[in-house]
Amino acid sequence: MKPAGTHNLKKLAGSLLAALVMCLASHAQAEEVDLELVLAMDASGSISSAEYILQLEGTAAAFRDPAIQAAITSGPVGKIAVSVMLWSDAAFPKIKSGWFVLDSASSAETFARLVETFQLNKDRTVDIGGGGTGIGAGVQEAVDMLNTNSYRGLRQVIDVSGDGIETEFSFSKGIMVRDAKLLARAEGITINGLPILSENFPALDKYYRDEVIIGPGAFVEKAASFEDFGRAIRRKLLREIQSQVAIAPQPDRWRIAGRRQTDK
Repeated sequence: MKPAGTHNLKKLAGSLLAALVMCLASHAQAEEVDLELVLAMDASGSISSAEYILQLEGTAAAFRDPAIQAAITSGPVGKIAVSVMLWSDAAFPKIKSGWFVLDSASSAETFARLVETFQLNKDRTVDIGGGGTGIGAGVQEAVDMLNTNSYRGLRQVIDVSGDGIETEFSFSKGIMVRDAKLLARAEGITINGLPILSENFPALDKYYRDEVIIGPGAFVEKAASFEDFGRAIRRKLLREIQSQVAIAPQPDRWRIAGRRQTDK
């Protein structure tokens, strides 16, 4: 007679094997891209409808720019994967566009059309976000988006834009940016910053440089105002997409089923 636990052990081993096979299959099916990019935009209570629309219009115009469209196809794979995510107070849900593969002027135009009307009502009003500035919660969500998508990029980047510093009550139900950026670093993800300066935060670029950005090639591109956002996001995207900072495979890292894990 077999020991009582033998059947359970075999069942567990079978389940683990099946899970491993599924992970390897998913890994093999992951679409190769030069860059996985999350555009993490501020939709907190400090952002008016007009300011939100300026972010959308500036981003859409950037993806219509011939220089950026040329950069998209200039890498070794010739395409990138990009997604928009709106963040605000940690207590509010994050709003995501889904992932888009850009490999031509036509696909960039399709994405631009999505961006310029993202979450806008027909009368161009906005019913999104609110509350405090939960940068950490936004970064945490973006890390998860990169870890669970169906792409495998040479680089993974989170592009954080916002008009203020993290507010204390915004992370009562979430994670602070200083901890969220460490999650990104552990995964080999770069966080770049696009601070939007104002009378309330005239040195926000310094805060982003000290508290937000992290990772290989991380940088800050500041916008002097919301009206200046379009210029800043174009410069930022061009630098991100053209970046020569590509992480070579490391012996202590591997990626399975779209997730990176660190060998302890």
